[in-house]
Amino acid sequence: MKATSSRAPLNFIRNLLQHQRKWILLFSGSQELFELDYYWSDYLINTRALRMTYLHELEARDLIQQPVENFSNIYEPTAIDAIIQLTRCQPYLVQLVCYEVVELLNRDIRRNRREADTAKATAQDVQEVIPVVLERGDQYFRELWKSLTDSDVYDGLRLRSLLRRIIYGETPTQQDKGVIRKLTRKEILTPEGNAFQVPLVQKYIEQLLEEE
Repeated sequence: MKATSSRAPLNFIRNLLQHQRKWILLFSGSQELFELDYYWSDYLINTRALRMTYLHELEARDLIQQPVENFSNIYEPTAIDAIIQLTRCQPYLVQLVCYEVVELLNRDIRRNRREADTAKATAQDVQEVIPVVLERGDQYFRELWKSLTDSDVYDGLRLRSLLRRIIYGETPTQQDKGVIRKLTRKEILTPEGNAFQVPLVQKYIEQLLEEE
C-alpha cells in the first residue's frame, strides 16, 4: 500500500467485516498493533487481537515424537532435549528442525551408515542440521529481522549495538531499557535483556551482524 498509496484492499476488507456476518477473517503478522501505521486502527476496530506464542514443552515434545499418527520412535531423548533447547518450543522452528533431522537420518540410512530398524536421531544430529535450518528457514528469519529494522519503533543503530553487546556477553545499560522492553514483547530477548529467548534466532542474527 505504501507503494501505491491505495487503501482499496483495506476498504474492501472493512466492508466484509461490517456486512458479511457469516464470514470470519483471520489476519496474521509479525508486527504488534502498536507498531502499525495509525490508519490501521480504523480498519481493525471491530477485530479481536490474539497473541500467538510458544508451545508448552509437553506440547512441543508431543509434536516432535508424534507429528502424525503411528510415527516411529526415531529420537534419542537427548535429541528431543536439544530441539527443545534450540527452538524454545516455537512451533514453526520445532517442525523445521525435525524435518531436517529426519532428512539427515534418511540420508544416513540410504548410505548404509545406520540400520533402518534401529536408527535413532542424536543430539549431534540436531547440531549438524543447524546450518541447513538457518538456510531453509531464511524467509522466516528474514521477516523477523525486517520487522525490527524497518520499524519506526526501533532505533536501528541502537538495536544493532544492543544485540552485538548481548552476543558478546555484555550487560545492557539503563539506556537500553526501552529497546529491551520492546524486544521482550517481540519475544526476541529475555526480560532481563541479557540473552536471546530462542537460540536459533540468536544464531541467525549473529550471522547477519557478522556480514555487516
